[in-house]
Amino acid sequence: MNPVLSIFLRKELRDLRGNPQVLPGYLILPAMAVILPTLMLALMPFDPTAIAAVDPDLVTLFRLASRDPTLAVFPERERMFRLLVREFVAFFLLMPVILASMSAGLAIAAEKQQRTLEPILATPLSDRDLLLAKLLAAAVPAVVVTWAAVLLSVVATAIVTQVRLGTALWPTAAVLVTVGAVAPLGGAAAALLGIRVSVKAADIQAAVQASGLWVIPAGILLIAVVGRPAARSLPIAFLAVAVVGAIAWWLFRINLKKFEREEILTRWV
Repeated sequence: MNPVLSIFLRKELRDLRGNPQVLPGYLILPAMAVILPTLMLALMPFDPTAIAAVDPDLVTLFRLASRDPTLAVFPERERMFRLLVREFVAFFLLMPVILASMSAGLAIAAEKQQRTLEPILATPLSDRDLLLAKLLAAAVPAVVVTWAAVLLSVVATAIVTQVRLGTALWPTAAVLVTVGAVAPLGGAAAALLGIRVSVKAADIQAAVQASGLWVIPAGILLIAVVGRPAARSLPIAFLAVAVVGAIAWWLFRINLKKFEREEILTRWV
């Protein structure tokens, strides 16, 4: 790795750890993604009659599980559990999108406010390396935290289902590809959108608002269209990897093409 790029990347990661606007998300989202599904699996009734007594709306979900052809080979009492485990993948697809976009949205705007942007743009670091460092600093921590939450959730799910069903439920191959590849690529795409927003923003507040209005909704849409189907089928999961990867690459090229140091400084000064 370019020594200048390595130094700059370490600086970006240090800034991320000390950012009070981003850190709470890294603590709250993983905890929710692990605790809420585990509690639902631990407390959910086995049969439709018991479910109707707790929440009639869950009966519809139970019927969907019974009619799902991918779950038909499993015993009836397992279908609802397997459906919920599969649907919880959306938590882990959304997490890197939110965390990476939050970090990336502040990537340039925070430098402007702290008056550290001009010295950075004056370094010999190329536009490509500068953009790559911002991307890695935003996406890598988000992905690592997501994968850690996935690991904890897998273990918790296996323990709970072993106790309640007598069978430990483990992720399918489609789910593993989805959280292992689609989620990181989705986080990278969200980070690149956030960086573009940050370049255009005049201050941190504007960057945060723009990320909330545009980047996160775009990530949710991407998950709904690509992510959830990918968790159901291995071929679709590989197709999702190709699609989201192509989107991330295209966004990187667009960012690099439109990353003008002179324009950024002019808009800031």
